[in-house]
Amino acid sequence: MERRNLRGLLALTGASLALLLASTTASTATADAAGRAARGGPVAAVCGHSDARPTLRRGASGAEVQEAQCLLNLTMEPGHHPPLVVDGDFGGGTESRVAQFQSCAGLAKDGIVGPNTWAALADWSARGTYCEPPRPAGYAVDGVDTSVYQHPGGAAIDWSGLRAEGVEFATVKATRGLNVTDPYLATDLEAARRAGLAVAPYHFYTAATAPTGPAQADRFIAAVRATGYTGHRPGDLPPVLDLERMDDGTGRCPVHGSVADVTAWLNKVETAFGRKPVIYTQKSFLDDCMGSTTAFAGYGLQLADYRRSITRPPLPAGSASWLMWQYTESALFDAIRAPVNADVFNGTRADLDRLANR
Repeated sequence: MERRNLRGLLALTGASLALLLASTTASTATADAAGRAARGGPVAAVCGHSDARPTLRRGASGAEVQEAQCLLNLTMEPGHHPPLVVDGDFGGGTESRVAQFQSCAGLAKDGIVGPNTWAALADWSARGTYCEPPRPAGYAVDGVDTSVYQHPGGAAIDWSGLRAEGVEFATVKATRGLNVTDPYLATDLEAARRAGLAVAPYHFYTAATAPTGPAQADRFIAAVRATGYTGHRPGDLPPVLDLERMDDGTGRCPVHGSVADVTAWLNKVETAFGRKPVIYTQKSFLDDCMGSTTAFAGYGLQLADYRRSITRPPLPAGSASWLMWQYTESALFDAIRAPVNADVFNGTRADLDRLANR
């Protein structure tokens, strides 16, 4: 992580200009703080809009919101997080940026500026570096998960540059449910493989009606075959099934999700490609939404857990190990113009090569 912090310091002069242009109502204190950051010195924890630290949420307004917006600009790297306008209006953009900062800082991600978030903003704005989650220690191989969200404004991912930054594998979104194919599937999957990364396509499972597992599998199979993926070329990792809560903001379990429907997807995809899929999930999801089933214990696992307090993700019932750990959704790489989910691999480079037919 030291390399990225150094990169952030070197980029701060440009960041200060962007901040000043965007923050049209920011005070002289804000500009002075940004200037100190550009020189590598400590940044004042207070921008000067207000000394009050009330709990702020969407719909709030006033000087306290300006203070929070200013601090967010000082703590989040502007190449990946375009600076907020410091206008004192706590709208959707500010709420989203608060949630991004909270994820980066290891806080509860609720989009509300409460005491813990105020304290973390003061801490990070005083450091002279941007907020970025730490990489777990003890794992030698790095990866990322990408989708349309890593292409802000249509920007391309520099896959060769990403490989040069040390990333060795990627899971690339292919399809969602019955009706979505990621617009960057074909270009990203092949570009990543050509750049030397081990690559897997993944499908986001939905269950608005039941049963749809076989039909979702058919859509995924057709989409990834069209890109040239076979599962057996050098660099091809097994296909991945993304099992998680609904992506509509409710946090609910998939309404008609079931072990049988998921198993149908897994079986159909394994038959199509001759490779046992990997399952992306969390122990809490399988406990809460799949009855703590042990039906998936024989599958390789990509586990998501963003807590800083752990050294490995907790295993679902019946599982003995895991392949990949997605430890953050807020990693920064020069080659990607947006924050990205980052992973570590539970094994050596030789282990990864074997899994990727190399």
